[in-house]
Amino acid sequence: MRVDSTHFPLVRLDHAPENADNTETVLADMSALLAREQPFVYIASGGFDQGEPDIDERRLVASWMKANKPAIVKLIKAHLHITANDEEQRNAEAFSRFFENFWGYPMLIVSNTAEAEAKASELLR
Repeated sequence: MRVDSTHFPLVRLDHAPENADNTETVLADMSALLAREQPFVYIASGGFDQGEPDIDERRLVASWMKANKPAIVKLIKAHLHITANDEEQRNAEAFSRFFENFWGYPMLIVSNTAEAEAKASELLR
């Protein structure tokens, strides 16, 4: 994954494997976002099936999340996931329940970028 905060408070997540940064870089980027102490939303598209991270990466992410949970819950208003395909939407909706339980903020499924940006604007008011 790659984090792009160029248009903060709209933060783009690129899930394309060929663009992926290492886990430490992604977590550092996320820490920098939280350090701004301003609400924001993630906007992403693409699939979720990118293989299982190794156990050390999973531990690193879980540890980071636990250490930052209060700021995560306070500042990240949602993860808006763009997918127009009906089957992908159903899969994303099912995944979103697990996502929110782990991260503490909702994953909302939208059909296109315009819908994502409109929803983000609503959430950031």
